[in-house]
Amino acid sequence: MSGRSDHDGVQRLLRLVGDKLEDYLDGDELALEALGQAIEEGGWSGDELHSAILAIRALAGANVPPAWVAGTPGRHAARVPSSEERESLSTEALGYLLDLQRQGALDTEQFERVLELLVGSGVRPVGVELARDVASRVALEHGDDGNAGDGSHGDIEVAH
Repeated sequence: MSGRSDHDGVQRLLRLVGDKLEDYLDGDELALEALGQAIEEGGWSGDELHSAILAIRALAGANVPPAWVAGTPGRHAARVPSSEERESLSTEALGYLLDLQRQGALDTEQFERVLELLVGSGVRPVGVELARDVASRVALEHGDDGNAGDGSHGDIEVAH
């Protein structure tokens, strides 16, 4: 599935969640049950569902400065993205990076370096393809020489 259709799917899913929550607030006691059924029938991929969940969680901390939630940064800590990060990266790209970190593919330092490079790239919004490329480069360079902080990641080259 292409990055654009993933984005559209996540947007459709988020609209559905918002609509059903609004229906629930308007007195429809079956709205949440209908939401579950609509999700089951909607054909969303696991990645789209995960991206929507991460988007909702990121929005929940919208007024919180960038920080690690639930204690010390670690594999099971949840990071709240800054407003600049949320504006710079697509929902899918941010979800992808958070998932890489959750799985242990990127450590905390690598994750922060990837975000720094992507936010500074000037691309708006950063898509999953660019996020994947930069994350791969940062992870591989870290693995090759063990010097994640040596500044050898260079600038991001973006085709215009």
